[in-house]
Amino acid sequence: MPRFIEDDDAPANTGPDKHEQARRLAEAALRAEEEGQQAHADELFAEAERTDPQAVENVLMEWPEHPRARRHGRGPT
Repeated sequence: MPRFIEDDDAPANTGPDKHEQARRLAEAALRAEEEGQQAHADELFAEAERTDPQAVENVLMEWPEHPRARRHGRGPT
């Protein structure tokens, strides 16, 4: 099961608020995908990527079993 962390894993070139916002958007997008709301998930992922791509990468690494993580080569081999 994925875990949600509140660590400060923000990269140095973005503010912690933007990083956390992008993490929350990516997590919401993954939940939307699991609920079958693909269009909404795509919108959330796009916004998260614009906000902080590293945060999206971090979230996907925490969800290795999710189809999006597997599509991007982040899932188990």
